[in-house]
Amino acid sequence: MTRPVLIAGAGIGGLTLALALAERGLASEIFERASALDEVGAGVQLAPNASRILDGMGLGPALDAVAVRPEGVVISDAPSGRPLKTIPLGAAAERRWGAPYRVVHRADLQAALHDAVSARASIGLTLAARAVKAEDVAGGAVLEIETAGERRTIDGSFVVGADGLRSVVRQAVKLPEAARETGLIAHRAVLAAEALPKAFPLTHVSVWLAPSAHMVVYPVRAGREANVVLIGALGATTPGERVARWAAPARALVAAAPRWTEWPLFDRAPAARLRRGRVALIGDAAHATLPSLGQGAAFAIEDAATLARVIDEGGPDPLAAYETARIMRAMRLPEASRRQVAIDHMGGLAARARNLALTAAPTSALLRGLDWIYGWRDG
Repeated sequence: MTRPVLIAGAGIGGLTLALALAERGLASEIFERASALDEVGAGVQLAPNASRILDGMGLGPALDAVAVRPEGVVISDAPSGRPLKTIPLGAAAERRWGAPYRVVHRADLQAALHDAVSARASIGLTLAARAVKAEDVAGGAVLEIETAGERRTIDGSFVVGADGLRSVVRQAVKLPEAARETGLIAHRAVLAAEALPKAFPLTHVSVWLAPSAHMVVYPVRAGREANVVLIGALGATTPGERVARWAAPARALVAAAPRWTEWPLFDRAPAARLRRGRVALIGDAAHATLPSLGQGAAFAIEDAATLARVIDEGGPDPLAAYETARIMRAMRLPEASRRQVAIDHMGGLAARARNLALTAAPTSALLRGLDWIYGWRDG
């Protein structure tokens, strides 16, 4: 294969795909509409299914320099502040799933990926290049881009849309462009570690559950800071108002945040297709999901690993093999994430029953429930 794989989007999925292709001796060209790779957002959870892939490409040391390997997840009832269950991670995660569980600032993850991309001669990266149109053509695919007000068409072996919620490449796959409104919003903040109340230990991921809302707190920047995500229904409610009836540590944490950003949450209805001809989709362009299972970035990384493998293996239709390998898992995630939000946001008698069931559940049963996500291996 002499022509490169053309990748629209230099987010986590696009950069991972380029590296995975380079690991197999395959060239790629990435086109990113932003003029600089200044990643928005805050924290990312890299569960074992994602860490396994990144470690396999030699990124483990770079990640461990900026990430934290939490010892577990502590799930608490937000109105009372009472811990309900601790799910072990740390060494237990590595024993069970064969790779570490990490939490990392999104900018640090993208910087590690970008550094690795920059060191590969087989990867080209063009910034300020907006994807306009992708098309399957005889023997290959083309990507039309716009740079400095001028349009040009690039020939490639395949085109991959890693261009997120508002994917342009998705049009070439003949799928609905619009993502679904979920009626939820995420308020995000980053705090200095010393500003956290003791109820939120930076050795763990903390998940607090309340009627119609939940909050997740975990360390980033090698433990110097904490990422906070507060998710609830869209509306005029501020973070302080949303936690007004929560236990005192949660109210103190929210009050200590220097600044909050708002992110309306979207996902995609499961689609029965991930490609058309020689054009494929990965990550949010294919299967945007709610963050309730912490798998948005991880599934983009999985997509990238599988797609690189099947392209390298060749065969009569590599993208059909990619779709076959990924479609059922990709369709499962958005619906599983929606179900998890519904459970997390229970109120009244349903919340009491959930809390009792969670407290009584054997840890082994909870870990088995995570095997389908964390235990995934390509091929």
